[in-house]
Amino acid sequence: MKSIKLKTIAATLALGLCAIANSAGAAVLTFDDLTAWMYGDGDPLLSSMSYDGNNLSYQESGFQVTLNAPNADPGAANISTGTFDPQTYNWHDGIDNGVGAFVTLTRVGGGMFNLLGFDYNMDASAMTADGNMVALLQGIGSWGSALNGITELRLTSGAWNELDNIAVQEANGTVPLPGTLSLLLGGLAVGALVRRRQQ
Repeated sequence: MKSIKLKTIAATLALGLCAIANSAGAAVLTFDDLTAWMYGDGDPLLSSMSYDGNNLSYQESGFQVTLNAPNADPGAANISTGTFDPQTYNWHDGIDNGVGAFVTLTRVGGGMFNLLGFDYNMDASAMTADGNMVALLQGIGSWGSALNGITELRLTSGAWNELDNIAVQEANGTVPLPGTLSLLLGGLAVGALVRRRQQ
């Protein structure tokens, strides 16, 4: 597969995300320190990484991206295996990481956050937020629809997977997922009508 540089094809989106990231608690995960051929499977880890045998975690700007590889041989899970561009978060499924690998994005220490957008190059990946199906990502593109007040973003693995420029923001208090806000407002409107009739 021909290697691509996601940062170049999404420069406009990245500039917009950087402007958003200037607000409090916001960041863009650029993965600029991921420059080696491989991390994991016996190769050295960065100080921002940890490995518990099947789960390889990477931290940046208070957020954690974790490759969960439950079916990999112990100690074999790895990222940045050289097929894709450096300075992106990339991994394979079905080879050394085993079938059924997936990646999660969370805040370090837990808590809610807002996902503002990211660039991707995926064979095929189901994206869920707190267990709710959001989209199927395929090919090269940019996700730009905000997901607010989530605790975990999860991406299943295809044969190849690459992420870059993940724009995130700490969520202050409970922020409903898109769609739940309209349900909440609708419920409040019905409640107000019922109360008015009772008067």
